[in-house]
Parts: sequence; C-alpha cells; structure tokens
Amino acid sequence: MLTSALFLCLVVILPISSANDSNIAGGQDAVKGQYPWLVSIEATNFVESWPLCAGILITDEWVLTAAHCLDSEKPEWLWVVTGEHDRKVEEGTEQRLTVSSFVKHPDYTYWQTPYQNDVGLIHLSTRAVLDSYTSLAPIPDEGVDDVSGMCEVAGWGSTYDGGVGATILQWAPVPLLDPRICEEAYGSAPDPNALCAGEILGGVGTCAGDNGGGLLCWSEKTGGHIVGGVMSWREGCALPGKPACYMNVAKYRDWIMSIINP
Repeated sequence: MLTSALFLCLVVILPISSANDSNIAGGQDAVKGQYPWLVSIEATNFVESWPLCAGILITDEWVLTAAHCLDSEKPEWLWVVTGEHDRKVEEGTEQRLTVSSFVKHPDYTYWQTPYQNDVGLIHLSTRAVLDSYTSLAPIPDEGVDDVSGMCEVAGWGSTYDGGVGATILQWAPVPLLDPRICEEAYGSAPDPNALCAGEILGGVGTCAGDNGGGLLCWSEKTGGHIVGGVMSWREGCALPGKPACYMNVAKYRDWIMSIINP
C-alpha cells in the first residue's frame, strides 16, 4: 500500500471554470505550476525532442500514462519532462529525465478501440526532484473511487483538429458523463474500468497529443481533487457527440502497486 507521502500534492488547484470560458479543444493557458504532476513524454535523439503524449508523476521515479503511448517505442528513445509550461522557452523549472524501462498492462488491447486496460508505467533512470513545479499526483488511495462532477483536463496537444501541439500548457473543464454515453458513441461494450468525460456539444476537450494525461475530478471521500482517469481514447478532436474515454485509475491501483512496489 502506498504511503500517504507518495500522494502528497503540492499543487493549489484553481477553481473550475464554466465550459463557456473555453471555445477550442485546448481550452485556455494554464498558470505556471497549476498541474505540477503533469509531465510531457517525448521522443528524443538527445539533441532535440518532440512530444508524444502526456503522463502523470505518481512517485519521484514512476510515471503513469496510457499504454498505447508506448507502442513501437523503446525506453532509450524517450525522455520525460517535468516542470514544463512553455515548450518554446527554457524557464529553469524543467527536468529532463531519461527512461530506464516501461511496462504496459498485460491485458491491454491495442487491436480494438476504444482500448481496454490502456495503462502503462514508465520508470525513470533518475529520480525527479520534487518542488513547486514538479510534484506527485493526488491519485486514488485504496477505497477511493468516487470521482464526480466537473473535471479538468490539461496538455500540450493540438488545440483544434489537425492543428499543431500547443506551446503553452492548456487546460479545460469537462463534465464527467454516464459511461453509457461513450459506449453508445463508439458502439462499444461496457467497460467497468473506464470513465467517460467531455462536452456533448463538442468544442472543448482533449486532442491529439493529450493522450496519457490525467483527468482531475472531485472526490467526496478525500474532500479534494484527485487524478481519477488516464486519457485513453477519443474520436477526432472534441467532436460533438464524441466524448473521451479514460482509464479509471482506481481500478488499476492493485496493478500499479504490484509494479512499483514488487
């Protein structure tokens, strides 16, 4: 069982805004340090890098992400950037950490969509230094699986369908939906390990490059926000009637623990 220290979160969560404040997929600029647990997973030749996905720092040496982000990759081809805000500016808060290994859930199904068991873990070669801009995600502890209401998503993905990735970290509020809405939208069987979130009318939500990032929602049991979901699948970019599917972190807690604390 993870100790409470692993889930210490130094972030001060800003109030969740009305969806009307956002009119594109990426939403609006985040305040620097707003999501210090969110990391950029990048492919690199060790001279330059380019973003692949987002991830969630759950300990100072482990990152939770979507398994499909690791398809066709090797650890030596990746690095993880913590403390990132503006990708075009070296702000002094970034930590670029190499990857020693990664593992995908043994029941991950890459041959069908929406994906099932789409979770993976990245082990860092060097431990991240925790500070105001790099801290651990408040993910569900044992028995906490009650996320609800309006949630938040963030990432450096495209801000519109077919667009390039955002320079400055973007965030947007999205409502948590009945899972049946995603099942009907994608003609999929019920998945007890998935969450459904997004604006039914479209225009706000995750886009290409945001996969693997966290869905931050309210938990009555903890009396605060927790990262309850891992961004897994969506069709298009915040399209009407096409909300996003997230892997429910609480459902994978035992597997996560078996990897990081064998």
